[in-house]
Amino acid sequence: MKTKQVHQTNTLILSKVLSLLTFILGLSVLTACSAVKFSTKSNCGNDTNCVSQAGSDVYGEGIETITGGKVDILFVNDNSASMSYEQTKLSEKFNQFISKLDGSFVDYRIAVTTTDISSAQNAPRTINQGGALQDGKLISFSNSQKYLTPSSGTTQYKEQLFNSVIKRQETISCEQFIKNWAGSRDTLAYSQSYYNACPSTDERGIFAANLVIQNNSDNFIRQEADLAVIFLADEDERSQMYWHNIAGFELADFDKASTLVNQIKSKYPQKTHGIHAFIVKDQNCLNMQNAQTNGLVSGSFGWEYYNATVATGGIAGDICSNDYTQPLLNIFSKIQGNIVDKIALKCSEPELETEYITITSSDPSITSFIVGSEIRFTKKLPVGSTVKYKYRCVQSAK
Repeated sequence: MKTKQVHQTNTLILSKVLSLLTFILGLSVLTACSAVKFSTKSNCGNDTNCVSQAGSDVYGEGIETITGGKVDILFVNDNSASMSYEQTKLSEKFNQFISKLDGSFVDYRIAVTTTDISSAQNAPRTINQGGALQDGKLISFSNSQKYLTPSSGTTQYKEQLFNSVIKRQETISCEQFIKNWAGSRDTLAYSQSYYNACPSTDERGIFAANLVIQNNSDNFIRQEADLAVIFLADEDERSQMYWHNIAGFELADFDKASTLVNQIKSKYPQKTHGIHAFIVKDQNCLNMQNAQTNGLVSGSFGWEYYNATVATGGIAGDICSNDYTQPLLNIFSKIQGNIVDKIALKCSEPELETEYITITSSDPSITSFIVGSEIRFTKKLPVGSTVKYKYRCVQSAK
């Protein structure tokens, strides 16, 4: 009797163990065969233009109106004698230029350097502020900044800052010295006095611009920004003495327009750029320049500067014009007309709703494509263009 009870007890225990093992095995099989389910997280947040549906965040029709982008603008200012007239004319019309930039919401930087390059015959001295006005160095504005930006103050204040830098005191001082000199101009005394009273007569604006590009003075040039260089010079590079084979005035590589263009392309291959200039373009203008400062300072045709404008589709303005308004507006059109070339989206590799991107632009040849989390365009979109788009993003896991 006792043996039978033990056997029954053992049978019952074995049965329960087998049942438990079967349950565990079944649970393991069920777990192994079932799909793992992850909950998804909507990224819409407070975006009222976004709807979460079927595992995706659908972004309703976005409309972008192109109002501006980034551009770095370098003015290269001839600060030699006879240039005070032209510096004043540029300063008088700068307000229209800066107003256009501010009105188009362009993220700009505006810097100024001179055409003065140091050499054994043109050492740093008091008239060039110990070399601070030489070799592509950016001139400090009165607010101690090296370049103007949209946040530098009111448009009127930025105009005042620019005018105080573009109108050069060393230019005026040199002109006054030349006019007031009473003795012979062929003496050693005149040469020594001129050297101390005047910046270099060997204008090398393209060389200075090449130094700015090479050194990126004060981190002025941004990788993501367009670039515009604007020359103001009444003489050619090296005062065109290279044309007359005068020893010591040959064009170095950095004096050449081709070097400037190629260096910009090489250092910033993706950057939209343009070179513009106010220069002597014809004989009538040359005669006017030669008559300035009592005929004691001459001008020359700005061939190298002109070559740079042609190579980049830039504007070549007449430096003898009484009104610089139109050339500056033309330069502004070039600057603001090539600004935006991409629009950021909320996710990488989005799915476009029925390939929906519509571009309205003055340039009908522009098309779009997706790269990562951006809509990109085959050309930069002119200001005033509109882009409409709709897309969906797969929701991320929690």
